[in-house]
Amino acid sequence: MSITAVTPTRWADDFLAGKRLMGDPLADQVIDTLLATNQKGEIDQIFQMLVRNRQFPNPAFDALPKAVKEVVEGYFVKTRQLPAFAEPFKLMIAAEVFRQHGPKILLILLCKSLPLCYTCWRGAKVLYQTGRLRVHDGSLNAFSRRLMETAQFVVDILTKDNFEQDGTAIVAAQKVRLMHAVIRHFALERNWDTQTYGIPINQEDLIGTLLSFGVVIIRGLEQLGVTLTPEEREAYLHLWHVVGTMMGIDADLLSEDETTCQSLMDAILAHQSGPSVEGTELTEACIDLMNERMIIGPLKRLSPYFVRFFIGDKYADMLQVASPEVDDSFIMESVQWFDKNIRGLDNQHVLMAALGRAFSHGMINQFLAYSNAAKSEQFYLPSALTDDWDSIQPDFRIPKLDRINDVIFYLDKLSRLFRAQNNPIGLFTAVYRAVTQRVADGLKQGIFESPVDMERLDVGFGNRYFDAINCYFDGKPATAPWQLSFDASRRNLITNQHIFAAANAHITFDLPIVLTEVFGDKDLALITRDFDRMNGLFDDMYGQMNDNVGRIFRPLGRTLSLIDTRFKAMERSIMVKNRAKSWRDCLALQAVTNETHRQELIASLEARSVASGTKVIDLPLPFRLLISLIARNEFGTPAQKIDVMLRSSLLPLVS
Repeated sequence: MSITAVTPTRWADDFLAGKRLMGDPLADQVIDTLLATNQKGEIDQIFQMLVRNRQFPNPAFDALPKAVKEVVEGYFVKTRQLPAFAEPFKLMIAAEVFRQHGPKILLILLCKSLPLCYTCWRGAKVLYQTGRLRVHDGSLNAFSRRLMETAQFVVDILTKDNFEQDGTAIVAAQKVRLMHAVIRHFALERNWDTQTYGIPINQEDLIGTLLSFGVVIIRGLEQLGVTLTPEEREAYLHLWHVVGTMMGIDADLLSEDETTCQSLMDAILAHQSGPSVEGTELTEACIDLMNERMIIGPLKRLSPYFVRFFIGDKYADMLQVASPEVDDSFIMESVQWFDKNIRGLDNQHVLMAALGRAFSHGMINQFLAYSNAAKSEQFYLPSALTDDWDSIQPDFRIPKLDRINDVIFYLDKLSRLFRAQNNPIGLFTAVYRAVTQRVADGLKQGIFESPVDMERLDVGFGNRYFDAINCYFDGKPATAPWQLSFDASRRNLITNQHIFAAANAHITFDLPIVLTEVFGDKDLALITRDFDRMNGLFDDMYGQMNDNVGRIFRPLGRTLSLIDTRFKAMERSIMVKNRAKSWRDCLALQAVTNETHRQELIASLEARSVASGTKVIDLPLPFRLLISLIARNEFGTPAQKIDVMLRSSLLPLVS
């Protein structure tokens, strides 16, 4: 279908003001019908069902009275068809844009699309007053829910094949349209000032929000250095034209012409934008959410800067976004943790674009970790998307950390990355993640006499591992024991060899170094009991570990069931000997006062660690043939094995 560009002069203030008095007759009629049949009490129940359910037909509607169910299901049947002008091929291209740039699009949604919507003070009023974005006790729970609902809507709309019959995109548009009608009903019922603000969620508000998902996203991608092809831009705007039609937006507001879309967005901002308490608080809550859930460590200082970078000083000042007191050197340092290709640049916008590209991928982990307090709502991404977004080479590096929760965050991120790459390095990462979670649980349970020291120790281990991983990502040699385990990932080894080659570097090399770095001249005898407790948390995992490996290689699983006690005793014996040796190495390293002697001792430790790791990897010939046979008969790909090793449901509770 040929789309005719609308003349930009059409967007006069009186035209837009008229649109503020128009709702959505079709969806509003559903609510009116329920009210006419004395079903007012069911409207809130319908709203809650719409929030929690993503499919239609849906058995949840069976709980409604028959008359109400017929009205609601009638709406879903009536609105399920795509508009006649919809072009499936363009919808596929738009979904491919999201597949390639999804994390960046979600970052732009958070830092550009939503804040620009909040500058529209009339439209922000209904978001604020309905209480769905922020509650007045300072809690972010209500806002978190609404933000995740919005992000979920964008994901549902933009994921491949979701516009098939009764697909997730179609149902998402249908349910949000009906939810808007419910909100209009409740707002108008509460002395809403229509003369000042217009009808709640009116046609101008609807098209402004749609444009923030459409042309505003394209502009945000350009700010990040991503320019879509003409075909991609056309397809992306076509998709949002289809969605706008399905959501009841007036045809004279919809267009696929990029210039027209941008002109209308500019006209809406000129008509509506201005300072308001509601817009400021909504934006503050948005930044608070980034700090609370999505940004770690010193990068929290950059949250307001991200918003200013995307929307510009004019609108940032309108929303009272703080001017971050950071200089270019801090931004540069932050960028270099994430993007190895940015070196020596002094253009602040280029630096922020690089940081934004990289940070967007890390943000996805926190989106996925979101669920509300009742665990009844959870953000969902199709695995096909997460695998694509995590695949090939990462565009992040891991900074120095100081909290165990941040260590777990990055171990999660790495596990998903290596799973997407089908990379055996992820086997140890998955095990290490489980171990670290148990230490974190132990800290919460208060099982350690010196919890601060134990967290510092565990984080120190994590930083050593992440230093090695950063070298691996950059194509640089890591310390020799870690490099040995990384090189082994390209060989046909069994699961245990991959895990223990890495564990060898962790215990025989990193352990004595981290202990001396963390505790310095402190008498290590004072932490012996806590150190033993920490090791006990790992020892408790042997049963689950053996079960996991047994699932990967069935014959071993059956054998272990017969000799389980003896096998675990043997494993513990080996680990105890290695830890005891590392403890002695630590004491020797601590006793050294000469730096030259210290470096010689570390070099000796490194050589011995490589030798012991080589014994794990390069077994004597008869055993090597047997191991090769087992490796060929292990179940599944490295990605599937990583999934198995991530299992934690059967681990004993920490107490």
